[in-house]
Amino acid sequence: MSSDPAPAFPAATVMVLRPGPDGFELLMVRRPDRGAFGGLMVFPGGKVEPVDKTPLSRHVVSSTTTDHKTRSAALRELAEETGLLVTTRGVVSSPDFRGEALWRAVIEAGHTIPGDDLILVSRWLTPEISRRRFDTRFYLLSVTDPPEVRLDTEELTAYAWITPLEALARNADGEWPMILPTISHLRWLSGRASIEDARSAASGADGLTIIAPRQTEDGSLLPIYTPADEL
Repeated sequence: MSSDPAPAFPAATVMVLRPGPDGFELLMVRRPDRGAFGGLMVFPGGKVEPVDKTPLSRHVVSSTTTDHKTRSAALRELAEETGLLVTTRGVVSSPDFRGEALWRAVIEAGHTIPGDDLILVSRWLTPEISRRRFDTRFYLLSVTDPPEVRLDTEELTAYAWITPLEALARNADGEWPMILPTISHLRWLSGRASIEDARSAASGADGLTIIAPRQTEDGSLLPIYTPADEL
C-alpha cells in the first residue's frame, strides 16, 4: 500500500561569492559524518526555523513578502554556521549566538540585515519517494573582503573558498561528495565569467518554478540543470 509523501520542510541555502584571481570563488562547507547530509560538501544553509517567522526577523529588510522567511533563514544560517553576518555596513563577524539570541544580539548592535542582497537562483523540491524532504530556495550573495570564516563545529567540519571548476574537479575525483542540486549549481556557476555575470544570469527567478528531480527505477536521480543552463 502506498503512503503519502513526507512533508517538505522549507529551507534555504546561499552561494557566497567573493572576488578571486580567476574572477570569483565561492564558499563551500563540509557537513559532519552524520545526519541527512553527512560528509557532504554543500553551501551554507538550513531549514526555516520558528525565529524566521517572528517579529525578530523584521530587521531582515527586503522588498519581497513571498520568501521573507527563507531569506531570513539563509542569512541566519550563514551567520550561525560560518560567522559571516551580512549587514548594510558590509559583512562583519557575527555574534556567537544562535536563533533568537543571535537576532536579538544583532538588533542590539544596531545592525540591519539587507535581505534584498540575496538573489534567488532556483527552488528545488526533494523527490516524493524520499523519507526526508526539503523545499529549498538557492540564493546568490556577493561579498567583498569578508572576515575570516568561523565555523560552528557542531554543524560543519571544514570550509574552502574555491572556484566552481575546482569544486567540480574534486567531486569528480571522489574527494568531495555532493548531491545533485549542489553539482547543478556549480555547473551553472562554472559558466559565469564574473560575479556580475552570475548576478545577471540569476535575475528573473520567481520562486514559483520548482525543480523536482525524478528518480529512476534503480533509485538514482536523473541529471538536471538550472533553467539558465538550457539557454
